[in-house]
Amino acid sequence: MYKYSHTNEDNSISLHDSRAAKISFDSGVLTFIFKDGFYVAERNVNNFHKKLCYTGRSEVGFKTLSKDIDQDLTVYIFTATDSEKRAIRDEISYAEFAQMLDSGMELEFLYAYKGYRSFVYECWLWFDKEPYHKECVLMISADEVSYKWNELFVEE
Repeated sequence: MYKYSHTNEDNSISLHDSRAAKISFDSGVLTFIFKDGFYVAERNVNNFHKKLCYTGRSEVGFKTLSKDIDQDLTVYIFTATDSEKRAIRDEISYAEFAQMLDSGMELEFLYAYKGYRSFVYECWLWFDKEPYHKECVLMISADEVSYKWNELFVEE
């Protein structure tokens, strides 16, 4: 159980440069677990420091539109470029993606785009061998998102 929860309607939370280490799907909620947290701006109502902070261990949960995660989550991993420098991407299932994170890979969030009942994230998938990371895109169909954490640390 977490002490704080925020929907981020005020855009005061950022996943930029944050790394998810685990992912789960249960009862229509897609959850990303962050060992080292995410950023909370000074304007967030739960930020009593009134300075840019980061959370400790935390999670972000997306209430998906259906109970079928493969319908509400699309994951593309960019695997190569062809001779004309066009990107080649592979779509993977939720099960494959969860296995990658369970095996020690981390998902770093870079850029976020929000639309009507949709969230798109440009990310890097980090791993322990060359080339050490690959670009990926997540597309999530969800009604709402909830950011949860217990404590804030001032960014120095």
